[in-house]
Amino acid sequence: MRSDGTKVGLWQPVSSGRHAFGVAARQSEPGCATEALCGAEVDTDELQQVADELAWIRGNTCMECWKILAARDGTTSAKSS
Repeated sequence: MRSDGTKVGLWQPVSSGRHAFGVAARQSEPGCATEALCGAEVDTDELQQVADELAWIRGNTCMECWKILAARDGTTSAKSS
């Protein structure tokens, strides 16, 4: 759960990479902007599309989203080298 009370609901590959989004992102109105945990804005239409396998394989994971989630979980594996 985010500090603002938002629960993380999904990782989704979008044009800017694989990002983590809150549960409410799936229910956002079409044509609106939805914000990933890292602050990246994604068009809701793109977020609500079902990603194919290649999008999951080829898309880079947003390390900022990953670090935010890792820090929230209290893990120490989000250390940068």
